[in-house]
Amino acid sequence: MNQNPETVVRAFFAQLGSGKGGLISACETYMADDCVWDNSGLPSANGKAAILGMMRSFMDGYALDALKVDLVTIAVSGDVVLTERVDHMDTADGTRLLSFPLAGALTVRNGKIVRWSDYFDPRPLLPASAS
Repeated sequence: MNQNPETVVRAFFAQLGSGKGGLISACETYMADDCVWDNSGLPSANGKAAILGMMRSFMDGYALDALKVDLVTIAVSGDVVLTERVDHMDTADGTRLLSFPLAGALTVRNGKIVRWSDYFDPRPLLPASAS
């Protein structure tokens, strides 16, 4: 699976937003086993198993079914794909829970994401008493 990094990232984001298990299948398909997911203000997840656990906790905690991504800007430098985007958290019935802007950097090697770093204000994701 030796694909262009931009192609991999676009396919990954498309699958995240597909619903019906797309959040989990996108991670299983496009992430390397030792991938690291860093989110500003939130704990990092080290390894695909930890990433899947974090994704499941978002799904359970928010009744999240899809993470639809609107790419505003995308730039590629070697194996790093930089994104400016708006992520939309949706339930299975299409209810929009939350939308928030963020920037990210995804590193792709041999067709797999090995690092996913997102930079955003995490307060909208925290309980009202914590923000």
